[in-house]
Amino acid sequence: MVATGSTAGIQGHINSLGHEPHNYVLIYVQVDDLRACMEKAAKLGGKTLVPPTDVPGTGQFAWLADPEGNTIGIWKPVAKS
Repeated sequence: MVATGSTAGIQGHINSLGHEPHNYVLIYVQVDDLRACMEKAAKLGGKTLVPPTDVPGTGQFAWLADPEGNTIGIWKPVAKS
């Protein structure tokens, strides 16, 4: 985990999958509404690779493929109270 010390934005993570592809980069974009983003992506030719998945106490993420096959992560943090 890469913690920048900021409470804003997306922190980083470096991990080895242990299987193909061994080397890849995945960019995450923070969104206000995960499902609305996924629906719009689908209308524009994108595909869901990983459906919305909870990260307990942190937020939710999903993975999409754009029409060219590139994988994009989307992230919605837990609302701060």
